[in-house]
Amino acid sequence: MILLYGASFSGVAQLFPPLSPASPADEIAAFFVDHKIWIRFGVSGALLSAALALPFLAAIVLRIRRAEGGWGMLSMTQLMAATVFVPALIFPQFFLGVAAYRPAERSAELTQALNDVFWLWFIGIVGTIIVQNITLAIAAFTDTAPTPTFPRWYGYLNLWVATLSLPGCVVVVFNDGPLAWNGVFAFYIPGLVLVVWLFATTAVMLRSITAEQAASA
Repeated sequence: MILLYGASFSGVAQLFPPLSPASPADEIAAFFVDHKIWIRFGVSGALLSAALALPFLAAIVLRIRRAEGGWGMLSMTQLMAATVFVPALIFPQFFLGVAAYRPAERSAELTQALNDVFWLWFIGIVGTIIVQNITLAIAAFTDTAPTPTFPRWYGYLNLWVATLSLPGCVVVVFNDGPLAWNGVFAFYIPGLVLVVWLFATTAVMLRSITAEQAASA
C-alpha cells in the first residue's frame, strides 16, 4: 500500500517535494495547469491504493485483541482510529483532484485555497495515527503472555513515532519554516517514521502470527 500510494502521490503526481505554503497563488496555479494530467492520474492511483490499508489495519486490531485476551479498550480504540486512517488518506485527495480538474478556468486564488486544504488536511490529521501508536505501545507493555504478541522494543518504537509525529498538528499555524507543511519537522521526519512504522509493524505482526500458528500446530 505505502509503495503504491507513495508512487502515485510522489512519482506520478509529482508532488514531492511539497509545494511551499509561502508560494504565491500564480505559481501554485501554474503548477496545476502544467501538471494537471499527471496530478489526476496520481490522485486516481492514491485513491485506489489507500484502500489496501484496510486489511492491514484490521490485522493490527486483531493482534491487539489477542494481546488483550478479547475485545477491550485498546482494541476498540485502535479500531476507531483505524477507521479514520483510510478516509484521512482518501478525502484530501479529492481536493487535490478538484484543484487539477479545471485549473485554467478558475482564479489562481481558488486553486491556491484547494491546495491549502489538501496539505493542511493531509498532514494535520496526525492525531489518529498518534492514538494508534499509543494503543500499540500500551499493548506491548501490558502483554504478559508467555509468547507476547508485540515485543517491548516495538512499544518503544511506537512511542517515538507518536512523539516525532506531533509537529504535524501545528501545520495550520506556520506558513514557512521547519513546522510548515513542507518543513523538516512537520513533513519529512513524520513521513519517514511513518514508513519505518509500517514496515516494522508488518514484520512484527508476521512474526507474531507465525509463532501463534506454530504453537497451535
